[in-house]
Amino acid sequence: MSVCENARPAPLRCPTAADILAAALAILPKGRAWQSNEGGPVAPIDRAFDPASFSNTAFSTRYRRGSTLYRFWKAVAETFAFLNQRLCDLRLEFWCATHKETDDLWMAEYGLPDACDPFPDLCTKVAAIGGTRCEYYAEIAARMGWSIACIENVFSCGDRVGFSRAGRARAGATIGLAVLKIVVYLPESPAYTPTGRYLTTRAGRMRAGRRQSCGPDLLPLQCLLSRVVHAEIQTVYEVSNNVS
Repeated sequence: MSVCENARPAPLRCPTAADILAAALAILPKGRAWQSNEGGPVAPIDRAFDPASFSNTAFSTRYRRGSTLYRFWKAVAETFAFLNQRLCDLRLEFWCATHKETDDLWMAEYGLPDACDPFPDLCTKVAAIGGTRCEYYAEIAARMGWSIACIENVFSCGDRVGFSRAGRARAGATIGLAVLKIVVYLPESPAYTPTGRYLTTRAGRMRAGRRQSCGPDLLPLQCLLSRVVHAEIQTVYEVSNNVS
């Protein structure tokens, strides 16, 4: 269905000093005191150059003093034009793509800069929608140089016969806890910096002279995902030497 062009709203336009002056003069009262009998307050004509020194066909050589009433409203129009321009500039600060003067306020509002933030770019964070699926977590991690996959497991109360027993409940114990296993593929993760052995020490695997290892340093990845994974989900990390 076509839309009538006349029904569309006019685009936003900041009035200039000339626009404001013309509007102010148009609503002045009628009468000789307001010079309406002379066609309105007389606008001045300022001479540009001395006619004896320059060609009067190229430059203005006329001069007219103009009325005090006109000069007064012209000064008022200049003030309102400055105010309107600042209001129009303020309107652009309400959108991330067009803001210029309030960047410090935008950054403080969205908690940037932050090394752990999954959206280090301001406008990307403003436009972020979020999600709770593994695909979304993998996308966020890949953006920061980590290759991961995740496995979801949910343990519900009463899912095993004979598992629940009277008197075994404890205050503060978690029941029905959702567990999210994050598998990190180190060969495909350029963000990971090897610092020696990354396999954790296990009983029966120790050798004389070999130093103990606490596993790879995944703190940057954990810090990143902790900002997007829901707090009620228990997250477990697992390292893999394979490719995804």
